[in-house]
Amino acid sequence: MRVLVGVKRVIDYAVKVRVAANKSGVELQNVKMSMNPFCEIAVEEAIRLKETKKATEVVAVSIGPKQAQDTLRTALAMGADRGILVTTDMRIDQELQPLSVAKILAKIVEEEDPSLVLLGKQSIDGDCAQTGPMLAGLLNWPQVTFAASVDVDGYVNEFSDRCCR
Repeated sequence: MRVLVGVKRVIDYAVKVRVAANKSGVELQNVKMSMNPFCEIAVEEAIRLKETKKATEVVAVSIGPKQAQDTLRTALAMGADRGILVTTDMRIDQELQPLSVAKILAKIVEEEDPSLVLLGKQSIDGDCAQTGPMLAGLLNWPQVTFAASVDVDGYVNEFSDRCCR
């Protein structure tokens, strides 16, 4: 079973965000960037599935500038098998909207044919939490939001949510 995991490059959660001088958004120059913490949780879950032999391959996907390859390298260091980078010059915190990301991911899903797609619940820069539901709608796939763990036995058959236990 192939698992596709979306990973987003965001301003590191420990960085104090500054407004750009022209008031057009936040300052991204000379700011530490890292993998979105919720995407990191999704990568960890995919790797857990691989370690328990329930997944055969973990493919990390990132959309953003060339520097997003650092985010993919982090996913590879965590245990992902491959990384796919879709490069764009659009600001991922302002211009690249969740529907556009979902459409790009849908095309990648068509090409890669994964059995499962894992995304973080939301990004810490936009807090939209829309990409996953939009992707599920575009693919006509069922979805589970805010899952804390995944169990697989041939088919994805159990999700648990820690906050509801």
